[in-house]
Amino acid sequence: MGSKFVVADPGLCIGCETCMAGCMLKHSVPGDVEKPRLKLVKTLTVSTPIVCHQCVDAPCVAACPEGALYFEEDRVAMDQSRCIGCRSCVLACPYGAVQIDPIKGVTMMGSVPMESAQEAFIVKCDLCYDREGGPVCVSVCPTNSLMVADEEELVRRQQERRVKAAAASSAFSSVPLNSNL
Repeated sequence: MGSKFVVADPGLCIGCETCMAGCMLKHSVPGDVEKPRLKLVKTLTVSTPIVCHQCVDAPCVAACPEGALYFEEDRVAMDQSRCIGCRSCVLACPYGAVQIDPIKGVTMMGSVPMESAQEAFIVKCDLCYDREGGPVCVSVCPTNSLMVADEEELVRRQQERRVKAAAASSAFSSVPLNSNL
């Protein structure tokens, strides 16, 4: 659980919002809410999408009193029918990647469609679990600033940082080091 999530490289992101458009298009189907599951944050110094990290010990799952958020394979999944709109998950998410949107339902009275009371709808990344090519935001990004990070990628990046840290610490060596490595 929680071993894959979408991560952005803010050095490559140009703030074009193509990822958000792709996400909205993917979710513009009946029974879903046409809203992006990632939020682009733009400041004077950075532009990067913020998306659910599919946490292993997800605070949003723990905060949900009805079990509308739960663990399923490599993601935090949703059962929309259980959501009561309390927004506990929104408050618990450390990334600000969960939102609850009210939607109007439509019921039928005979052959006449009638608008029903508002219902709550959880809007968060589901890693496009039902899409063969993986998250659409990753595939549409024109600068390849988005990627799906998994445990192998995290370990690889951690090892790279350790090698850089070791090289930087060589400046403190009291004896000459082998410079051929």
